Amino acid sequence: MIKKLLLIFPLLFLINCKDKSLREIKEENNYYSFKKQTSPNGKYEIYNYCQSGTFAFSNDICRSMILGYEESFSKNSGYNINGRINCWKNDTLIINRFNSSSNQPKDTITRITFEKYKDLTLKILNYGPVNSSGMKEYSFDNANLNDKRICLNNIEQIMGEDIGNKKCFDIGNFDIVNTKDSLKEIVVEKVVKSMNFTMTNPDGTYTRNLPEISVLNLHFKPRQKIKPINTKKMRGIFNDVD
Repeated sequence: MIKKLLLIFPLLFLINCKDKSLREIKEENNYYSFKKQTSPNGKYEIYNYCQSGTFAFSNDICRSMILGYEESFSKNSGYNINGRINCWKNDTLIINRFNSSSNQPKDTITRITFEKYKDLTLKILNYGPVNSSGMKEYSFDNANLNDKRICLNNIEQIMGEDIGNKKCFDIGNFDIVNTKDSLKEIVVEKVVKSMNFTMTNPDGTYTRNLPEISVLNLHFKPRQKIKPINTKKMRGIFNDVD
């Protein structure tokens, strides 16, 4: 009897200590957004997660972490990108990184640096502080997706400037949003720089033609019903953890 118990206890310990599923991790940490993508060469996985701030007026906590393929996820392990994914160029991951201060940008110069995680090269596009953001909306007829990029055809502007009839975006940072039976939209994040920012001064006057670093979300919506785009097995594209 004692020998049987000695065999059972280690077994129970192993069962209780098994890795938790990503869904369990999402629920336990109250992540309102939790996404994962695999690198084009299949060696790495990138997790992007967001959770509400601890206090009522604190900022939300959002991070993107790189882990080796099939390494167990932990928010305290892996490599913190400390920025936003721009795109993949072959096996190089290009990152947009912004100065975290709330000051007005001094210029619109992009400074390029490089970092390394294991054998993965990260090309960092360093910008000043973001001082504006916005949303643009477009319609399109159809989309062609492969393992390098997505191309949208017959684009028409709904809310925003004309960007041309066809646009292609490299894999990495676009979101494909499906409903149960159709494609809802494709969302692309874009950094735009200009000297068109206007700042309101404490005395009510305005200072114009200042450096502007803006993060825009481009929403592309199909004009007619398109079947959902299944990206679950594709690399370089974020998928929701559900």
